[in-house]
Amino acid sequence: MNTNSIQLYLDDSHLLEFDAIIIRSGIKHAILDQTAFYPEGGGQPSDIGVFLSGNLKWNVLKVIKRGNEIFHYLDKDVPQGIKVHCIIDASNRIWNTRRHSAEHLLTGLIENIEELPKVYSDLEKLEFQPSKLTEEQLTIIFNKFNEIVEKDLPVKIFYEDRSNINPINDHRKQAFLKKIPSNLDKLRMVDIGGYALTFCMGTHVKSTKEIGKLASLTLQEAKKNRKIIHFKLNN
Repeated sequence: MNTNSIQLYLDDSHLLEFDAIIIRSGIKHAILDQTAFYPEGGGQPSDIGVFLSGNLKWNVLKVIKRGNEIFHYLDKDVPQGIKVHCIIDASNRIWNTRRHSAEHLLTGLIENIEELPKVYSDLEKLEFQPSKLTEEQLTIIFNKFNEIVEKDLPVKIFYEDRSNINPINDHRKQAFLKKIPSNLDKLRMVDIGGYALTFCMGTHVKSTKEIGKLASLTLQEAKKNRKIIHFKLNN
């Protein structure tokens, strides 16, 4: 039986509490009729939190999307069919959301100086191969990033017709686009203050001010002319 959940996190990255019904459960896992828990993916870890029902409590340890189903992995079994109040760990969600938006902004700033598209990214680093990025350019990007944060620019999430999206010369995005089910005619787009535009299913801040300024941005030389950029935000 295919049990798809309504993905509440796509419409509101700041939603931290919601009610849901357990539509399927198994050994220490459950699928909800709707969920705001973000499932691990795109270099972003999953949310964690709790399910509550009366005096009962289940800890949500990890969330993973398999096909169209979202599995919530728990510390113990939960009965199917019950209604639960769900609370997402706020500090974990906000920290991951800030860093995820930061990664997108950094990617946009680096690619805007005609750097080749990245080949990997997570919440603390980006990897480019091959790359001619210099320490001097990285210093400029560091200052530009913090300037954009200070300007408090809007982060816009919208949906675009698939036919209008053509990531020319970006093999990573092209490969990612092929993995998206062909029956999805509209894709979720994220625009970070006008400096970074990409399709993304992750959680994002509402404005660049929420990201916070960079504490550090360092360049690591790697084999085969790879460059790895490590970044950290101020807490």
